[in-house]
Amino acid sequence: MNRLAHDSGRAWYKSHTADHLVVLMAVSLPWSTTIFGIFTALWLIALVTVIDIFQFRKRLLDPACWLPVSLFGLAVIGMLWADAPWGARVHATGSMTKLLAIPLLIYQFERSESGMRVFVAFLASCTVLLAVSWLNWFDPRTILFSARTVGVPVKNWITQGVEFTLCIFGSTALSVTMWRERRPYFALCFLALSMAFLLNLAFVASSRTSLVSLPILLLISTLRYLDWRRALMLYLAIVAIGTLTWCGASNLRLRIESIQQQYASTSDQPTSVGIRLLYWSKALTFVGSAPLVGHGTGSIRSLFERDAIGKTVVEEQIVANPHNQTLYFAIEWGVIGVALLWVMWIAHLVMFAEKRWISWLGIFVVSQNIFDSLFNSHISDYVEGWIYVLGVSVAAGMISKFRELPACYSVQVGAPKIAALIEGAGGDQQSAPPWNPASRI
Repeated sequence: MNRLAHDSGRAWYKSHTADHLVVLMAVSLPWSTTIFGIFTALWLIALVTVIDIFQFRKRLLDPACWLPVSLFGLAVIGMLWADAPWGARVHATGSMTKLLAIPLLIYQFERSESGMRVFVAFLASCTVLLAVSWLNWFDPRTILFSARTVGVPVKNWITQGVEFTLCIFGSTALSVTMWRERRPYFALCFLALSMAFLLNLAFVASSRTSLVSLPILLLISTLRYLDWRRALMLYLAIVAIGTLTWCGASNLRLRIESIQQQYASTSDQPTSVGIRLLYWSKALTFVGSAPLVGHGTGSIRSLFERDAIGKTVVEEQIVANPHNQTLYFAIEWGVIGVALLWVMWIAHLVMFAEKRWISWLGIFVVSQNIFDSLFNSHISDYVEGWIYVLGVSVAAGMISKFRELPACYSVQVGAPKIAALIEGAGGDQQSAPPWNPASRI
């Protein structure tokens, strides 16, 4: 009897350790890839010690789980026919390794009570980053590293823009939830936080990709979750706020106007828009020469290098990333890779078809990744790719958990007790069945 109680206690401890490590992964991701990697390794060790292989194999039958694994498998097999150095092949395969975490995280958070903590931890970490960004902008002497852009204390403004865009909609969703729970002070705080993220994108560090994706994500959220009258009122308010912001934010105007200027530029000096168009045109040529299975894993840079032989090119024209996720997959794995990528995105969107609060967050994460991947390779990129993996997996696990609850535990996930979580009482624990310490996650 004592032995059974001891084993149950150890399983409970390891399960919760894995949950806490995912929370720490969410906290560290906006700041340090090194620290994030350490927490990820520890999480994997903690999870493997308590995983139920039989139940996990059943979870792998879901397309949302086996499709990411298939993409990684394609990257491994694609090394065999790649005409590129083995270092490049291994590096490109490594960028796909994160996809293996999707089925593991979905499996974990089907059985965990800490899903909402992961999202709140990421929001809290980005809020600290937001404060440092504003501080950098008001006083550039506070830049953490001398080579960084003002207002971008770590990483780059594309990554920061992805993080802040998600936080804008996440904070807004929390504000709506708090209002429905009749907690107006929390609602106003989250609304103010959302505006702080939005104003940072406008005045401090304007990522053009994020600025363009904002109205797309807004349409997705309003058309799906609001009736047309409320949506119309919201659009009018946004137009008014946007007009005022446009008049006051010179940085925003410069970033948007530069798109047309760079596109129409006839100067020999390469521009950001011009370089990207060059990447895409060359990428289409590469795809045309191997449309079915592509050129193999890690071959992109070698293709650009061979194309530059005998030509006068600048360093920026030889890259290992065409800044478009579909073209990235098409070059390396042809039609097969592109088909797997888009079927995976669709499968992940289908998971969040229900009109629940957590489905809203899942839709944002997937939609943003799809749209931003028109201009970048955000599945292959480290931070952006892991944001997708964590966001989709945790949200999918939470949705799956509530779908499988017995009728007596049926709850409305659209309005979780988030205030209780913020106050330290445990968030979504009230809406789930009693946790069995002896059960293996």
